[in-house]
Amino acid sequence: MDQPTQPPDRSQRRMPPPDGTGDEAAYLARLRENHTPVAVELLDGSVFRGVIEYYDRDMLKVNRLDGGGPNVFVRKKHVRMMWEEPPSTPI
Repeated sequence: MDQPTQPPDRSQRRMPPPDGTGDEAAYLARLRENHTPVAVELLDGSVFRGVIEYYDRDMLKVNRLDGGGPNVFVRKKHVRMMWEEPPSTPI
């Protein structure tokens, strides 16, 4: 008699890739700890500069320096791009 075929064992099935690698959190932590000046460009094209004070999964808090305006909370989904500012660039 033929043996009925068994479905594959659940432990042998492929698992989906993780949602994140943790690299973003490590990068933001380094920027925050070193008080690295950053520029943040939003989807509407506006750019503001400062240092990261706080971050979580959905938000960033950027403190503007030298009277550059109020501190800003921004949702990450509204950020087009963020980059480190050269040290000689005034913020």
